[in-house]
Amino acid sequence: MQAIPGHLRLATSDLRRRPLRTSLCVLGVALSTTLLLGTVSLHSGYVRALDSTIERMGYQVLVTAKGCPYEAASLVMRGGNVPMYIDETTFDTILDNPDVLEATRLFMQGMEAGDANRLMVFMGVDERFRSLKPWMTLQRGSWFSGDTSEEAILGYNAASILGLNVGDRLSVGPAHRPVTIHGVFDRSGTQDDGMIFLPLPFAQELFDRQGKLTGVGVRLKSLDRVQPFLEKMFNLPSVQAITMTQFRSTVVQFVATSRILLMLSALVASLIGALGVLNAMTMSVSERLREFGLMKAVGASAGDLFGLTLLETGCLGLLGAVLGTVMTALGGWVLESALRQVVPFVPPGRLIAVDAVSVGGAMVAALLLAVVAGLYPASRAARVRPAAILRQTA
Repeated sequence: MQAIPGHLRLATSDLRRRPLRTSLCVLGVALSTTLLLGTVSLHSGYVRALDSTIERMGYQVLVTAKGCPYEAASLVMRGGNVPMYIDETTFDTILDNPDVLEATRLFMQGMEAGDANRLMVFMGVDERFRSLKPWMTLQRGSWFSGDTSEEAILGYNAASILGLNVGDRLSVGPAHRPVTIHGVFDRSGTQDDGMIFLPLPFAQELFDRQGKLTGVGVRLKSLDRVQPFLEKMFNLPSVQAITMTQFRSTVVQFVATSRILLMLSALVASLIGALGVLNAMTMSVSERLREFGLMKAVGASAGDLFGLTLLETGCLGLLGAVLGTVMTALGGWVLESALRQVVPFVPPGRLIAVDAVSVGGAMVAALLLAVVAGLYPASRAARVRPAAILRQTA
């Protein structure tokens, strides 16, 4: 055990003698570790954020106008402008269904608001909305004073973006009608944080869509009755229904396909990193043949030289894994920002959450890759013949 610190100092001495070569080799391992760890963390973080968003939707089935159901579901979940409408009478039909426990009317529109003309999402809601989402509590202010009152309640992020508080005025809608901020919701961690809520009848009038809805959120009495409910919705004209479970399965399948492509990229990067370690260690052993010959001449065994070289490659792998983990943790937000710009649907919340299991797995993978790459130079160092080497350098 006392020999371990000495072996470690000896193994890292050459790494310190060649700082540029060592740095490039470590960087190659770090990049492959970053890609591998980022891919694993992105998949698990995306699914976790998606599940959290669906759970916080408050309903299990979304009824919208006929069209692409998954597009409509993703627009509702991320707060987009749904360009399809259903008659408000459909809500009464849905509510009369014996399988329905609760339902809420949804009217969503996107439009610029505030002095900076930021694009915001307006959501017309009623009292049933609060019943389906009891966690949506008011941080300050109060609920609407009436169904047609010209008032607004801001989501937590919307209040911060617009810089408004209870009692302030905000111009909304095509006619830029002023409304009074009547309350601000507490943070919920969902797309609702970025919305501006209006009384449903007032929102319909504001956007000249009286009697129209963009969707109906439905909570059933039992999940066992999902299929019969969907069949009844299919028979209604001009409407369609999709369960949040169906939407989740479709999105997760898409993410899984993307993950395979990313894992292939990570594999290529790992092979490149391994070749970097192999090249660096082969050069190192070639430069130190006389040193190894002298060590063998004074009593070092082939196993000692083999283990010493593998220990050096292990240090390269470990340093690269640590650097790659740090790069993933610090640069995750950059990747998240890029994803939100190019991917059609990205759930709110942290997408790249580096956990201990993923970090441990990435470090073990990088270490094993480096050790495997170091087998050839290590075996070459172990086969050094002292007499031949000393004769050549004499």
